Amino acid sequence: MNLPLEGFLVLDLSQRLPGSLCTQILADLGAEVIKIENPGGGDDFRGTPPIVKTIGSFFHVLNRNKRGMTLALKQPAGRDVFLKLAAKADVLLESFRPGWMKETGLGYEDLKTSNPRLVYCSLTGFGQDGPYRDRPAHDIDFLAVSGILSLIGEKSGRPVLPAVQFAGAGGGLGAAMGILAALLGREKSGRGEYIDMAILDGLTPFLGLVMSQYMTDGRLPERGDTLVGGGYAFYNVYETRDGKFIVLGCLEEKFWEVFCRAIHREDLIGEQFAPAPRRHEIIEELRAVFLEKTREEWLEHLGRCEICFSPVNSLEEALNDPQIEKRRLWFRGSHPTDGEIPQQTFPVKFSGDRPGWRSHPPELGEHTEDILRELGYSDREISELAALGII
Repeated sequence: MNLPLEGFLVLDLSQRLPGSLCTQILADLGAEVIKIENPGGGDDFRGTPPIVKTIGSFFHVLNRNKRGMTLALKQPAGRDVFLKLAAKADVLLESFRPGWMKETGLGYEDLKTSNPRLVYCSLTGFGQDGPYRDRPAHDIDFLAVSGILSLIGEKSGRPVLPAVQFAGAGGGLGAAMGILAALLGREKSGRGEYIDMAILDGLTPFLGLVMSQYMTDGRLPERGDTLVGGGYAFYNVYETRDGKFIVLGCLEEKFWEVFCRAIHREDLIGEQFAPAPRRHEIIEELRAVFLEKTREEWLEHLGRCEICFSPVNSLEEALNDPQIEKRRLWFRGSHPTDGEIPQQTFPVKFSGDRPGWRSHPPELGEHTEDILRELGYSDREISELAALGII
């Protein structure tokens, strides 16, 4: 295979979702990624249920194509090993609390003296500055602070917490984008760069349209009553006769007109953007209409028309959806200990070699001895490091 990041060495000091997703993207693109974990247990996701056999599925789905190494960075001998690795690395990703790497003598300024081409990315919750710099946080906190959570839910109802990790995934994608840009820039300048990536900052693109509207007209959007958040009949979720759901996304006038004719409600064509309270009345009218047929009957009926609509799939239905199957968005890889493990497909399709599964997620410290030998350590020295608990 001829993947774009072949020949690049990435050191991954992160755990859980954001950093692991970032480095898996780099690994899928061909980079050699060494996942460095604490000898005392490693990435928390290793033990987070559901456990496949011995390792958590969350770890499996975020750490393929990586080599695994254990190393106690707080110990002088462990720090020495890491410095040797960092001297030849192209990328370092860390997700410790702000300032910890600097306090340990492994900050960007410490490492760039021996490796000025190093791209060093710190991926944290709120970034390296600001009043929230040292706050612990999870997805729910970032969604709340950003303003996103205030917009999710039904009109006059409570905010609804999404069951998926928008913030963590957004932070990981942002870090990967920053690292790739810095590597491209290095080809021109010959110098590496420090990247300060905050998970909170990664949510900004998701807010682009609604925030730009508010910053323009000063009208605060209400939960469940925005253009694409439940405030209009043409862009909404409807229950069908069998208790399932279907979504309508007829934002364009041409699609709305075709839909209205399909349900024999031509009188609604001119009322697509009717002001309140009429637009709320139209939603209720369509709710009654959709309850007249089962979801399958609606899919068959509306499928004859060129409009935007879709079934609300459960995860089971999504895995069996013909479009998702055709694009092979989910699959199972083979792990030497855990057998078949769930995997997500690399989302970008190239005309040449396709990034994706090359090797299983590593056992804790699976490649430690191999990596140390590559650095020039003898078997005796490796045994001494093990005896000291450094690896």
